[in-house]
This record gives sequence, structure tokens and C-alpha cells, in this order.
Amino acid sequence: MIAQPPDFPPAPHIPTPPQGRPLKILFTEGTSLSARHSLYTLGGFHTIDILDPNPLCQCRFSSLRRRFTRSPHYAKDPEGFLRFLADILKREKYDVVMPTHEQVYLLSKFRDQVGRLSGIALPDFAAMETMQNKAHFAQLLTQLDLPQPETHYVRTRADLDRAWTFPLYLKLAHSTAGMGVFRLENEQELKAKAAELEAGGLLNSVAEAVVQQPARGNQATVQAVFDHGRLVGTHSFDARKLGVGGMSSARTSADHPIVREHVAKLGAHLAWHGAMFIDYFYDYSTGRPEYIECNPRVGETVNAWLSGVNLPDLLARVSLGEEVPTAPTTRSGVRTQSFLMILITAAYDGAGRSELLREIKFFRRGEGLYANAQDELTRPYDDRLSRLPLVWVSTQLLAWPRLAKNIVASTIENYSLPESATERVRALRVEDFDGVFGP
Repeated sequence: MIAQPPDFPPAPHIPTPPQGRPLKILFTEGTSLSARHSLYTLGGFHTIDILDPNPLCQCRFSSLRRRFTRSPHYAKDPEGFLRFLADILKREKYDVVMPTHEQVYLLSKFRDQVGRLSGIALPDFAAMETMQNKAHFAQLLTQLDLPQPETHYVRTRADLDRAWTFPLYLKLAHSTAGMGVFRLENEQELKAKAAELEAGGLLNSVAEAVVQQPARGNQATVQAVFDHGRLVGTHSFDARKLGVGGMSSARTSADHPIVREHVAKLGAHLAWHGAMFIDYFYDYSTGRPEYIECNPRVGETVNAWLSGVNLPDLLARVSLGEEVPTAPTTRSGVRTQSFLMILITAAYDGAGRSELLREIKFFRRGEGLYANAQDELTRPYDDRLSRLPLVWVSTQLLAWPRLAKNIVASTIENYSLPESATERVRALRVEDFDGVFGP
């Protein structure tokens, strides 16, 4: 059993509370880091209830949520999830439904039906398809003359049989947490991955995959909330450390004005309604970004919250149809990290018990990566129960570091959107659910 995490100092910047009246909000999942971040930014002011198929999802262990309800899995049983959601919305009368992760794909198709019972901010399904699909997103960047790395498109294993410059990235059209993105160093690795994907029913001439050269610069992310194409809030951060799947596990808030211009252009072109975040690389020597991937959801927002903008609260207000003024530019230089994810990533990459203990020591002392930084997940001054996931997972990893692979796989499986799930969603007929959500 590890020692308790340190007592966290008072936040150097106390975020202002959400504005307006308190709302009753339903999260469509509680497993992801995005959901936990949104819980911090909204809980304590708004009333938050959680749906999730996993009874041990991390948001259940929070003093900021009111009620947890176990639900069908949105990707494995989208029809059952929709009927379950309709039933709970009829009974509970929520102000806002907030899909914090890949449920955006399913609910975008049925946004008008869900909107009869609750506020929800999602784009139309055609726009969602464009931004959710990696190939379609890359094609849109080309159409709008926005920068990206050298990019090619393939549909079959035979399409990969050509001379490539290595290293390169092979990206499936749909994946979550980087599980469908593969960095390949040479031709042998490419051939092996192509054979594996073909055997798994992918590269089947239907969905396009992307072959992309590495981007230049420092990895970064921009997050944004739109009201029918109008940008109402945005925030950028640089990655200080990467976690499983290439996600940022430590961040520093940043200001890249050209990126704000580009994301506003994207949102206006699509008449985007709701949230999105885009991963990119930013070359500080040239001031040039290169965009690599879009996620049409709110993402992990504690760094933005501590930097001066509450993106989930903006999203809730847009969901209600309120006139939301444009939020000011966030402060640069705010350092945060997700220590739990850093520890899991270290174990996932093969770190042993002694290395994990050394990382815990640095965290407890606030040294190195953790100097002058706040944690995004373990925030006992905001949520007294937030220590529990850290203590529980750390104890397991110290007993058996290899357990990290099981933890990551089961977590991603709970909220991921594989290609098979997108096919199930596309096959659903909107008219079959008109009566489910009422007239």
C-alpha cells in the first residue's frame, strides 16, 4: 500500500464559479478523463448525474456527482442506449445532456429527438461524420487550405505497396485514444501492420485510412466551443509529456493566435454547434501549426479552467440556447499534469516497481515535471473523494506493474468508437426513434 498522496496546496488561481442559474446536467458516461475534468468544472454548482455501463467508473467515486445509473453500452447496443436515455430523460427532466466522450457520434444523429426532452449542443450528423473520420478531416483541411503534414489516403493493403518515407503514421478512419494510430519505422513494420489490419477485416476497400508524415514542432491541442458556427470560447495548451496513445499527460497553457483563427474558420465552415478539440504541432521558430486530428467533443478541460475559461459551462449554456458572449483569451503558462495517467503510462511502457516509486516520490515532493503545477485528476480541495482512484490504481500497479495494460484496455473499451460501432450507428434509422423521445 502506498503512502497517501501529499496534501495539495491551495490553487494559485481560483477559478470563478459558473455563471447563471444552477442546472441539472446528465453526463452520458463517467469513465473517461474528459468526464472527470468536466465534473470538476461543473460540479459543486450544477447538479451532475452520471450514466455508464461500468459500475466502477471513476466519476462514480466523486463527491461532485449526485447520482450514478448503470446504462447500456452506447457502441455495443446503440438502440438500447437511446431507449434507456429517452426513458431517463422523461422521468428526470434534465436541463442539459452532456456527451463527454464518443457518445457525441451517436447522439449527433439523434440530436433533434434528444432535444425534445433536454438541451443538447451537437452539430448535424454530416458535420460530425466529417470531423470524427480522420480521412474526412484531413480532406477538409486541404479544402480550407489549412496546414497539415504530407498526407495520403489508402483503402486496401495493395494501396500500401509503394515506396514510402519512414517513419510514418498509419491511421484508421475511426479510433479512440490513439488505438487506431500506428507509428511505423520501416517497410517491414508497415507490411506486418497491413497484414494484421487486413486479417482483422480492415483495409477492406470501404473506409479510407490515412498515411501521414510526422508533423513538425511541439505537440499541442486547441479546444473550442461553438454556437451554430460562432466561436464562443477557446483554449490551447502545449504538451509537456505524453501518455498512452499519444495523449497529453502534462500540459502548459499557450496562446497561438493563428490557431484560434484556423479553428474559427473550421467551425464557421461547418456551422459547428457544440465542442471540439484538435491536436496539432506548433513550430515556434516559424509560427506554423500542422493539424493532425480532430475530436468532436469537449476533451480534458481542467487546464483551460485554471487558465481562465470554463469550456464545459460554456457548452452547457450553448446547450440551453442562451446567448453566450465570447470568452476572453486564456492565460499562458499554467502548468498541470495527470499524475495517475503518468504512472499508468510508465507501467504500460514497462517501468518496474522501483521506477514507479521514484515517480511517486517526485510527485509527492513537487519536483521536476510536477514543479509549480496542479494535478488535473487528484484534486482533494475540489473533490474529497478524488484520492480514491489514485490510491487504488497505484496500489495495484505497485503490486503488479503489468496490470497497466489491462487497465488501459478495459477503460478504452468502455468508451471507444471502433469502425464496427460507426457502422451500427449509421444503420439506425432516425424515424424509428421519433416516438421514443416523444412527439
